[in-house]
Amino acid sequence: MKNFLHLFVAPLLIIVSQTCSAALLTFDDVPGGSIKGKYGDMPTYQGFNFSPTLDWLDVENSYGANSGSFALINNESGAGMIVDAGTSDFTFDGLYAKHWGTAPDTDGPDTLFGTLSGYNDGNLVWSLATSLNGSYKYYAAQAGLIDQLRLGFGNLFLVDDLELNAVPVPAAAWLFGSGLIALFGIARRRSGT
Repeated sequence: MKNFLHLFVAPLLIIVSQTCSAALLTFDDVPGGSIKGKYGDMPTYQGFNFSPTLDWLDVENSYGANSGSFALINNESGAGMIVDAGTSDFTFDGLYAKHWGTAPDTDGPDTLFGTLSGYNDGNLVWSLATSLNGSYKYYAAQAGLIDQLRLGFGNLFLVDDLELNAVPVPAAAWLFGSGLIALFGIARRRSGT
């Protein structure tokens, strides 16, 4: 009986362990983008979709990136939204942000106030008050699964080195687990225990 269960439990654990997908979004390798001296619309990138208010931008010779040469910019009004392209929940594991239009590594009086928040099914899961200036500021991971990350820093902000972790629960894993339970029940009846 134990050998019978091991045949099914090991593959289930492999399927479940492969359902998480961590991503570090540096914006230096945007498909069809990340062109020196340019900017453009954000396509689906690293498994995530972006609202039309968000663009990729070469900031190497202007406002600077936290790493590399590119960053995400919101140069229109309203919050920038990020969702998983596969409609899965995900965790927010941190990002760097700064006020666009300010010299690199300056504190200056030109501060941008806003809110960074995570939602799931339209309900607020967590929220952080933010204040940005010319130096990249790190906003750390927040607890809870979300299906939408709202970058509400205000207008004209840059984001770099965004860490997200998609955690889908595939139907295949659920079906496999249900089948395993059924087979275990059949085996118990046959063995008379």
